[in-house]
Amino acid sequence: MSYQRDEVHSYWEDPHVESMYDKHLLAQEIRLIRAHIPPGSRVLDAGCGEGEGTLEYAGVPEVSIVAADFSSTRLAKAAERLAGLSNVELLEIDLAQGPPPGRTFDVIVSQRFLINLTDRSLQQRVLAALLECLEPGGLLLMLEGSNDGVRELDELRGLLGLPPIPVKWHNLFFDDGALEAFMAAAGCELEQVEGLGAYFLLTRGIRPFFEHGELPWDAPFNELAAAPGLAEQLALRDRFSRLKLWAFRKTGANRTPGGDA
Repeated sequence: MSYQRDEVHSYWEDPHVESMYDKHLLAQEIRLIRAHIPPGSRVLDAGCGEGEGTLEYAGVPEVSIVAADFSSTRLAKAAERLAGLSNVELLEIDLAQGPPPGRTFDVIVSQRFLINLTDRSLQQRVLAALLECLEPGGLLLMLEGSNDGVRELDELRGLLGLPPIPVKWHNLFFDDGALEAFMAAAGCELEQVEGLGAYFLLTRGIRPFFEHGELPWDAPFNELAAAPGLAEQLALRDRFSRLKLWAFRKTGANRTPGGDA
């Protein structure tokens, strides 16, 4: 079911809504994305929300960031978090209406932004618009929902006697193959796909098998599950991962981040 933009907008305007309640998961998302941002980049943080990721990306040496969102409530929270940072500009804009005019970027981050566009054609139009303001050779970093990951995790949960985890009403996840085909046709090369499979397996599979009832996200188990060393040992990468990071390179003449075209 596709929801109208005003319904999604109203949801995010509610100051009591958190963009991500599982802060251990959020920290891992941010770590994955930040590792791909080169020093000196001009970055568009598309759908920046409350600025939790923006704060970390701003710590990459010599970057400048435009943090954009369509929700004044989210941006107010981001402004508090990012106060005093001279390399971050906040911009209230509905990117479904087009990219920031007259601006180009070396890196564009979409961190659970596109899944809040609950119409597939709109997602594709916004992706095309983002690519318009991405420099040739630039990176589009998409940390978004994966239907393939949802199915894998639900199949595992089924084997453990657990019910599926529904996708939230205001989200439309991507089919991996269809997304990658669309981006290839749009002139992008897929450089890497990463995921948080170990964390999803442990916190959405193993833990609820042994523990019942409402499970708080800030539990010690989740903190241990988020340890980078554990993910390396399990080596699940994007398997079972409801969220994945796609790193797409826009084809064309390469340029130095932050330099002249």
